[in-house]
Amino acid sequence: MERRRITLILIGVVVILLLIWWAGVEETLAIAMSADVRYLLLALLMQILAVLAWALRWKVFLKKANIDVSVSRILMAVLVGIFVNNITPGARAGGEPARTYIVGKRSDKRYATIFATVMADRILDVIPVMLFTFIAFKYALSLKIHLLLVVLAISTFVLFLVLALTLLFSFNERLAMGLLRRIISLLRRIFPQKFAGIEEKLEEKLQKAIFEFRETLSDLSKDPGVFFKTLFYSLILWVVMVFRTFFVFRSIGYPLEIYKVLMVQMAGIALGMISVLPGGVGITEGVNSALYLSLSINKELAVTGTILDRFISFWLPTIVGGLISFYLGAKGEEDS
Repeated sequence: MERRRITLILIGVVVILLLIWWAGVEETLAIAMSADVRYLLLALLMQILAVLAWALRWKVFLKKANIDVSVSRILMAVLVGIFVNNITPGARAGGEPARTYIVGKRSDKRYATIFATVMADRILDVIPVMLFTFIAFKYALSLKIHLLLVVLAISTFVLFLVLALTLLFSFNERLAMGLLRRIISLLRRIFPQKFAGIEEKLEEKLQKAIFEFRETLSDLSKDPGVFFKTLFYSLILWVVMVFRTFFVFRSIGYPLEIYKVLMVQMAGIALGMISVLPGGVGITEGVNSALYLSLSINKELAVTGTILDRFISFWLPTIVGGLISFYLGAKGEEDS
């Protein structure tokens, strides 16, 4: 990991510590220590189900593209992708090439074909996000909460921008080729020892496969069966994520209504994508805490609930994904 990236993450951690100090260290610790473990375990279960739903959704795309990979392998790829995304500032696109590489090591398909399934998976995920954002807008308007409305508007704009850029890179041959060259550079940095020797060979294969990439993505987008199956898993993914936060707040004795959880999650979803700090560390905690405060939740509960939720949804998957990435890199993939 680059020194600059570590520095940015440490800055985010400092912001979190300042947030805890502002809410009251003793009060925050007291609430966290008295949290009901049963509800925290339910929240953890929701996060596990979210990752599983993501893996199953991607498997639908992979199967359509005739890529036969086990669910366990897909789960590893998803978790490594989460790890890479969470240590990448900005749009957090580093996880996509990482997922492509890990699945590609167990498949005889071209990397461009696998990458097409990754892009289709990312594009389709916008649909349920926009649906839930619309619902969140409706509740925010009825409650006349200006801060939520502003942040929801920003998130919606960012999501549309990301979707537009994703579609542009996916269907424009020149831009797609530039993106694929960047993928090679990212993969070399993620797996320096195992990837360096095949860099030129892989670039040549990717250049030859650019047409296949576009054709595969086009085929995936036209199949109604694939669309509805993946949409089903997407809805499950986002529903369980909302319930994860719901159970976190129940664990600290605050029965936060589902629609309020939905408003805050949808409002803050795109902020991490435009944050200069990797994974939105510190920024997401601060914004979400402020949004909960706008819902008349006291600062101790708002900050504690946010930090516990981020521990389950951000830090744990990042740690697990990092361990898997280290394991795969150390093992060398020859016998994995």
